[in-house]
Amino acid sequence: MLLRFGVENHLSIRDRQELTLTAAKRVKRMGPTKPVPILGETAVPVAALYGANASGKSNLIDAVQMMHSHIEKSHKSLDAEDTIPRHPFLLDRDSANKPTRFDCLFTVQGQEAGASQEVYEYGFSCTDTEFTNEWLHRIVRHKRLTTQTLFHRKTLNGSVQVRIGAHLRGENRLIKLLTRPNSLFLSAAAQNNHPQLGPIHRHFAQQWQRLQGERQVFKGHPLEDTRAFDGIEHKDAFLELMHQADIGVVGIELKDYPSPFRIVSNNPAERASEDNRPAPPQKRFRFQHAGAEGAYPLDYSLESHGTRQLTALAGPLLSAISAGWLVTLDELDASLHHRLTESLLKLFKSATNQHGAQLVTTVHDTALLRDGLDLDEVWLAEKDSSGASTFTPLTAFRIRSRDDLERVYRDGRVGGAPVIGDLAVALSE
Repeated sequence: MLLRFGVENHLSIRDRQELTLTAAKRVKRMGPTKPVPILGETAVPVAALYGANASGKSNLIDAVQMMHSHIEKSHKSLDAEDTIPRHPFLLDRDSANKPTRFDCLFTVQGQEAGASQEVYEYGFSCTDTEFTNEWLHRIVRHKRLTTQTLFHRKTLNGSVQVRIGAHLRGENRLIKLLTRPNSLFLSAAAQNNHPQLGPIHRHFAQQWQRLQGERQVFKGHPLEDTRAFDGIEHKDAFLELMHQADIGVVGIELKDYPSPFRIVSNNPAERASEDNRPAPPQKRFRFQHAGAEGAYPLDYSLESHGTRQLTALAGPLLSAISAGWLVTLDELDASLHHRLTESLLKLFKSATNQHGAQLVTTVHDTALLRDGLDLDEVWLAEKDSSGASTFTPLTAFRIRSRDDLERVYRDGRVGGAPVIGDLAVALSE
């Protein structure tokens, strides 16, 4: 589970901003939280980012994905001379030349049977050419809370220097030699089967997932391809959710359709006789909708944007809840009715979420403040006069759990709401 995420000098985020997903003890909750025994805290299942357009909400989502990408790809995908992908703040004279920083506090379930939850802090800073700093700490509790440094890496004048802590076992000397200035030590360790760092790398690679709504593609196949349906892990639950969504879907049809392609032999002598032979039929799935005289299948291209959005989200969200993933999503409420968005949020906030799955998302639907979100699950994004984004939790304001959060937000008492009058422009004739 993610307990804290920090970012600095990324897109509109100039100064370090921190998103926390630990529960505030004074909040009267709508649903359960997940305990973190080592810290004596609990983690919330949802963080919802509100704010005006261009306030930086999506940039925070992008920052989580950028950290994930560096961890997963820096060692295996970059050559020695490649630049490090990053997007520093560009609305001043200095930030483009300053490092970008990402850091997080998170939990990992121990690998042994019956092993307890472990808490780690990991982060790094990078320029266009090198990862200047990188660190990994483990937080343990014996008689008191203690922080153990597993490794700390610096890059000075193109030379990678790594200080290994006493609690990190493995081929650390070899991995130090393999770590390039433009690759992370954690990534290099994972590529070389480090026994302690490999599971931590897998946590990021497998547990952090970004969804893209209607643009989502399952296993590289378009949604109307039956292989997309095969890629849905919890098919029965998916169908039940689509039925409960009250969008008229009563089932799924799997049917062979003639292929538009022809088989063409590579042998010129055989090509003439095989030019007219059709390729095997393509199997596709179509939603069956309730009609006047039973169920009628509709091509996916005829489905509404809302149905497509729900189709793209439902399978991955069910998988996330089953496996305990961290999911980031820009605009959960895009093309969805308020009640449906609320229901998707409540999947994470219900007893169904047994493994600590979390959703970090941007939203515009203010009605969710009234009946879908707890006080400590709401964050407000704003830009200051210099164009830099800031993120403030709703718990930073003097608000009670029984207050009407939607009215508080819409009235501008806590910031984050756009200040827009009636739009009026003069058009020349």
